[in-house]
Amino acid sequence: MEVHHESQTHERFGETLEELIRAVLKASGRGVPGGATELTLSQYFVMDAMADEALTVSEVARAARVAVPTATRALRALELRGFVDRERNESEDRRLVTVALTPSGRAVLDEKRAWVKARQREIFDGLSEAEQRTVTGALAAIAHNIEGL
Repeated sequence: MEVHHESQTHERFGETLEELIRAVLKASGRGVPGGATELTLSQYFVMDAMADEALTVSEVARAARVAVPTATRALRALELRGFVDRERNESEDRRLVTVALTPSGRAVLDEKRAWVKARQREIFDGLSEAEQRTVTGALAAIAHNIEGL
């Protein structure tokens, strides 16, 4: 009987995890709303990664936890919109290029961060007290396990 219950628990977990992944994928396809400027999720992560300093493209990709080609595409689109600037290193290796937010890019990032934080708060507040006590650790463990696959 215990094996059957364990099997049902695993099955329900798998179904729920698939629901979560589908919801995240659906939401990521909508990008990051909030304000007048539309951003893809990749563009948001890239901008967020370089919020505090100029970085190379590979540093941006690593900090944003996206592939280098994804970061490159996002940066190209953000540069065309005037949200980031590329700067060639004049003193050392001239091949080294860093990217940084422009003032308008900073304003867009601040607007999007505020929207994201408000949505995170809404999601958290929609949980029971018991769920709130356990969800952060559970989500961190799930994310870690997924990255290890």
